Amino acid sequence: MISLPRSQYTPIGLQLGPSSATLVQLTGPKQNRVVHAIAQEQFDLDDRLTADERDTKIAAELRRILVDHHFKGRRVISCLGSQELFIQNVRLPQLPTEEIAKVVAWEAEERLPYPVAEAEIRHLPAGQVRQESNTKQEVILLACHNGILERHLNLLEQAGLTAEAIDVEPSATLRCFHDEKHELQLNSVSCYLNFGDAATTVIFADQQNVLFLKYIMQGSNHLDRAVADNLDLPLTEAIRLRKIVTNSPTLDASDELHRSVIDSIRSLLESISTEVENCLRYYKVTFRGKKLDQLIVTGNESSPWLIDFLSERLNTDCRMGNPFERLKSWPTSTSILERPGRWSTAMGLAMKESSDK
Repeated sequence: MISLPRSQYTPIGLQLGPSSATLVQLTGPKQNRVVHAIAQEQFDLDDRLTADERDTKIAAELRRILVDHHFKGRRVISCLGSQELFIQNVRLPQLPTEEIAKVVAWEAEERLPYPVAEAEIRHLPAGQVRQESNTKQEVILLACHNGILERHLNLLEQAGLTAEAIDVEPSATLRCFHDEKHELQLNSVSCYLNFGDAATTVIFADQQNVLFLKYIMQGSNHLDRAVADNLDLPLTEAIRLRKIVTNSPTLDASDELHRSVIDSIRSLLESISTEVENCLRYYKVTFRGKKLDQLIVTGNESSPWLIDFLSERLNTDCRMGNPFERLKSWPTSTSILERPGRWSTAMGLAMKESSDK
C-alpha cells in the first residue's frame, strides 16, 4: 500500500458576516504552524438584492478572494454567526451525561421560535451552579434552523468550497486562545469580548469550557450606521472615517475627526459596556469560587483606545487578544498586524482538528 503524505495546509477558516468575509489558512505541522494565506474584505451589497442574489454575489467575491490571495485547496471550516443561532442558558437538575441531550431537546420544544423538527440542536455543558439550597447543572442550548444551515452550505458550494465542518463563533474564539502548554490556574476563568459585524459576543470560559455565553446585538455595523446618521454621511464614507479612528493607537481630543466619530458612537459603546457589566454581575453570582483571571477583547473593534475605555468603564483590567501568539512566527505585514484581534475567529476555525467536537 502506498501512503500519501497528508497535506500541510489546514482547511480555510472562513468567518462570514452580513457584508464581510475573513479568511485564514495555516500551514506546517500542528505545533509549528504559520499563516499561509489571510484576507479580510467588506462587500458592497445593494440593499435591494434578494437573499439569493446576495448569496450569488458573495459566492463570486469568495471565489475571487481565494484566487487573489493564493489559498490552497478548497476545504473550508466556516461558522454560524449571531444572526443565525438561537442561544439560551438552561438550568437542569443533576443528570447522567447520556440523559442531558434528551432533556435539552425537551427544553428546546418550549423555547425555540420554530419547531424542533426543523432545527439542528446542540448543547454545551456549563458546569454546576447553586440555586437556593440546590445544585443545578447549567447548559447552553444552541440551535439553528435547517433552512439557515442549508442556505449557508449552498453559498459555500456556489463558491466552490467543500465544508469539512460548520462551527460556532464562540468555540472558534476559545480555540484560538486556548493553549494546553500554558493552562491557567485551576478555578480561574477568562472573559472574552468578541466584537463582530452584527453583535458583540460575551464568553466566560474555564480554559476551553464555556460557562456563559451571550450575544449583545450591537456590533461594527451598528457603529458605522451611527456615524453615518450623526454626521449625515453615506455609509461607505462613515465606514472609511471610522476605520481611521479605530486604527489609531490613541484618541486625540484636539482632532476634529476623532471627536466627531467618538461622539457619534459613544452612546452605543456605553450601551455595550452596560450589557457587559450585567454579564459580569451574573457570572459572579452564578459561578462563585471561579476567579475571573482576565478579560480579553477580540474582533473587529479591538484597538488600544477601546481597551483603555473598557478597562476604565468596567473597572477591570482588559487586554487585546492576539491570535498570532499561538503561531511559530507572526505575519510580517503591518496591515495584517493592525488590530490583530479581528483575525481571531477565522484563525480558530483554521485551527479546528477533525477530532474536535
